[in-house]
Amino acid sequence: MKPNKHLIALINYVALVPLVYFIPEWIAPFLPANKLLQVCAVVAIIVPIISYIVMPIAVKQLTKDK
Repeated sequence: MKPNKHLIALINYVALVPLVYFIPEWIAPFLPANKLLQVCAVVAIIVPIISYIVMPIAVKQLTKDK
């Protein structure tokens, strides 16, 4: 059974908000002042977290036999 795409979008949103809020602040002291490099580094951290951790766990939980 395929999970509802709207539920997947909601899970993505809920997972992204804290990551986008906190990760830039946490890694900013370790990065140069160049905003483009900061954004690239933040995206390089957030995308794998969402793609390889959050969404596989969410899909597994949503498709688990009840």
